[in-house]
Amino acid sequence: MSTGKVKKRKNKRRPSKGKGSRTKPIPEEVNRKLGEATLHYASGRHAEAITLLLAVIREAPNLPDAYHTLGLLYESQGDAKKALDFHMISAHLSKDSQVWKRIAKMSTDLGYLRQAIYCLKNAINRDKNDLDAKWDKAVLHSEIDEPRKALKAFKQLATVRPGDPEIAKMLARLHHQLGNPEEAKNVLQAHLHEYPTAVDLTHINILAELYMEASEWGLAVDNIQYADAQLCGQAGLPVELQVKAGVCCAHLESDVESSHGMHEAQQYFGNLLEEPLAENADLCLTVAEELLQLQHAEEALIFYKHVQELPDYNNTELWGKIARCQQALGKSQELVSMYEAVMQDELCPAWKQSEAALALAQLHLDAGATLAAQQVLSILKQPNEALDDTQQQDGSAGQQAQTLFHRAGLMLRLGQQDEFLELMLPMVSATIRGAEERGEGQADPAAALDPSVAKALRRRQRGVSRKKVFAEADTVFKGYTTRDRRSAHVRQADEAAEAVLAAGANGGITGAADMEGAADMGLAAGGASGLFKQDSEFQMLVQTGRLLLKQGRLTEAKSLIDSSIRLFAKRWVDKSRRDVLQMVLAEIHIAEQEHEVAYELLKPVCCRWPDSTHVWNTYCRVLAGMGGIRHTAKFILPLRAKNPSSLPLMLLAGHCLSQTTQSQALGEYFHAFRLNPHQPLTLLCIALGYMQQAMTRKVDDRNRVVLQAFAFFQEYARHREHEQESNYNLGRAAHHLGLVHIAVEYYQKCLDGIGSESVQALHGGSEPPYEAGLSQEAAFNLSLIYRGTGADDLARQVLQKYVSI
Repeated sequence: MSTGKVKKRKNKRRPSKGKGSRTKPIPEEVNRKLGEATLHYASGRHAEAITLLLAVIREAPNLPDAYHTLGLLYESQGDAKKALDFHMISAHLSKDSQVWKRIAKMSTDLGYLRQAIYCLKNAINRDKNDLDAKWDKAVLHSEIDEPRKALKAFKQLATVRPGDPEIAKMLARLHHQLGNPEEAKNVLQAHLHEYPTAVDLTHINILAELYMEASEWGLAVDNIQYADAQLCGQAGLPVELQVKAGVCCAHLESDVESSHGMHEAQQYFGNLLEEPLAENADLCLTVAEELLQLQHAEEALIFYKHVQELPDYNNTELWGKIARCQQALGKSQELVSMYEAVMQDELCPAWKQSEAALALAQLHLDAGATLAAQQVLSILKQPNEALDDTQQQDGSAGQQAQTLFHRAGLMLRLGQQDEFLELMLPMVSATIRGAEERGEGQADPAAALDPSVAKALRRRQRGVSRKKVFAEADTVFKGYTTRDRRSAHVRQADEAAEAVLAAGANGGITGAADMEGAADMGLAAGGASGLFKQDSEFQMLVQTGRLLLKQGRLTEAKSLIDSSIRLFAKRWVDKSRRDVLQMVLAEIHIAEQEHEVAYELLKPVCCRWPDSTHVWNTYCRVLAGMGGIRHTAKFILPLRAKNPSSLPLMLLAGHCLSQTTQSQALGEYFHAFRLNPHQPLTLLCIALGYMQQAMTRKVDDRNRVVLQAFAFFQEYARHREHEQESNYNLGRAAHHLGLVHIAVEYYQKCLDGIGSESVQALHGGSEPPYEAGLSQEAAFNLSLIYRGTGADDLARQVLQKYVSI
């Protein structure tokens, strides 16, 4: 009877009959040619050797000896690249781990680090106990920015080589690089505790830096002092550790529980002043910056002046730090003397003298000595004078540009607008004109391409690639490469984009390859990207346009800003800065009464900056010139839906809806009120909304709505700083409702705040001061109330005092 169980058949592999070694014997002809080639190589007849070796490879391609001999031959000729390629082929055909290690060293020497990792991996696979190969592989992982793989490899080595000092250092560095400083400290602390005989000063230095980074100053000092006692002996601490100990003691001065303080720090720092300055200038600057940060300006000044003895460090940056110390100590006169000494030094370069003069002018300006600042600026060169021959040979055109920008900024602070334009306008115009002649303002080349290719091109221009390639170019074996998971059409688009960029680099496409190179050009080199990317240069461009607008030179302003915006169509330009220029151009069109053009310029800017008060204020100026807000509802309401947290859009949406349904307008105003309940403009809009609702026929309780309106009017007056404006609006609201006894009181408050000088200005026909801005309107409305009640004499007196000219 069957039990239902099925016996498994055992598959026994039958032994092969008569099968010996798989290695085939080398033909005699191949052996003969290989021997002759070796003799030719040894005799220096390389051409004959190469011919025979290539013949051997054609007859026996799997024979490693031919590739190995070719590698040695090319290596003796000095062609390391070809030698490496042939050695790589030979290594794949042999089983010797030492060959892989030798090729790894050759790859490292040629800079093919990933290929070296690949070779070391093969060496480790052939010899699992080769710790040197594992060490080299871990170090290479750290060099190619793969800290996690390096950390894993060093942890494995730490289990095999416990107490190795170099492994502890590498583990600490890698933990810190990965953002785990606590793990780095734990590794070094464990090494110091468990293997004190394997500790050197590098361990102490790394651990001290980790303590200082975590503001654990006391632990850092104890660690350094332990090194001084146990490791240094008679030689003493290195100067770098002395500086670290001094910095920690200075930070511990305010700690009452610590025995360290500023006196001990000065002892450490004093040794630094005795060391050679040229080798320790950076350490002196570090000490000075720490002391200045801790409000020890006098001690910091000693180190700054010590560094100032080196000509390479005696620059504007150091002068600024010395100025901070002198100002903190109240020694501005010594600072003036220092700048004057630089200006009078005949051996000092001209650009340094100019920077000293500008720094002195800024010092006078900060101190309120405007006349002294103007006198210093007047001695500088005229803006149209070129650099002298020495400066041009030194390549200091960029330095001259920075000096001019500094001078232009001082001119703005002094109110020298004409001089500012005389200095900046020719330079900015020449920069933009030169950029246009070079074709920097041409349209984006991606616009004329297939959409998928254009998308791939723009992605590369932003520095993003869909394929993360780890392979190294010009190598036979690529080592580590990632799998290409892109779809076929994306791969084709990327290849086409790479071809476009390559053609641009060779001059085939204008603008595509120039995009990256343009980023390296500054204003002094005639490039536009420096003008548009650096903050100081861009602000000077904007200020130039605004000053031209302010002086009424609208044609020049429009030409300058138009040219700039055309250049801002480039992909390497920040859109926010292009928006700033469009705002300036819109203000120019507003001044020319071209409100429709300004409106079209502002629409994309408003979409990108929905929370900017300045943008919406300019937009409302345009609407006022166009005759109202009703026709903009199609633009405002969808934009309000896309930006539900924008307070300006809430108010503008309320204004649009107030033309049709007042209740919906009040809903928008209350949205803004909940977002910012103390904004006076929001409170005023709600009050006006209730006022308009009270004047309609559909209101149920008119008195309640009027009370609500005046409640928000009172809240608006409480939060509004301009008292005259709030009094006028309250009086106008009461006047509108026929509550003339209330309106008279607020109109009179509006007029009582005006001084006698403001009244004389009104009668003289000159520009009235800010406090008298609404006085004429208030006086006229008050006269209407008086005339309505029959008090014509009172009305006449008010008009004669405040309105007549």
